[in-house]
Amino acid sequence: MRCFYLPEPKLCSGTIIRLPKELKRHLQTVLRLQSGEKIQLFNGLGQLATSILKENSEVELVDVVNYPLPACPLTLIQGLPKGDKLELILQKGTELGVNQFYLTAMERSVGLLKSDRRQKRLERWQKIIQEAARQSRQYHLPQLKVDTSLPDVLSSVKADLKLLLWEESTMPLQDVLSQQSPRQVAVLVGPEGGVSQQEAEQAIAQGFQAVRLGPRILRTETAGLAIITILQYLYGDLASAQHG
Repeated sequence: MRCFYLPEPKLCSGTIIRLPKELKRHLQTVLRLQSGEKIQLFNGLGQLATSILKENSEVELVDVVNYPLPACPLTLIQGLPKGDKLELILQKGTELGVNQFYLTAMERSVGLLKSDRRQKRLERWQKIIQEAARQSRQYHLPQLKVDTSLPDVLSSVKADLKLLLWEESTMPLQDVLSQQSPRQVAVLVGPEGGVSQQEAEQAIAQGFQAVRLGPRILRTETAGLAIITILQYLYGDLASAQHG
């Protein structure tokens, strides 16, 4: 059954909702769905509704399922990279189950946000996250926070396991991962050129543990996705056969 994102704060069985213009146009003009057909709608807050298309751009919600938050939420703090690398990170990070993205400029960042393009870029990034969540059936839409300074991010992120990917570290990742699942994990990944000595010291002072992923130097768009995959296998749902 086709699934679509509907930004509604609460979905209730038996209610009738008018579709937003953009979604209506996609269903009727692009997909040519007809009245009476069934679709699924998710609101990004853990609710999934089986729905029936009606006349006048309306849908009837006939069955609503509530999905719980993940047992171990994952936060990715990403130093702003250049070009379209960030779009890949947001898309694949969402597919892998990242629950919160922090995008922050760091000393070696190149792709800084220009004020005149900021809103359009934010809208595009939100669309990428929404589409990736829809495709991967991640019913809790990841939060996106942009333009927060690195010191502010480091001091505000709440997690009992905080990891800094740093090529200067001599600590293997496996040496800091316990058998007991943490309640929440935060990962800091630098932009092209990596994390500076000063930034690493700032992160370590805030409880981050500096680790490296083997002998190779990974690109910024690879490093975060690699460690998120490992963490999801150990503490998340990649090892589970169940959906949701």
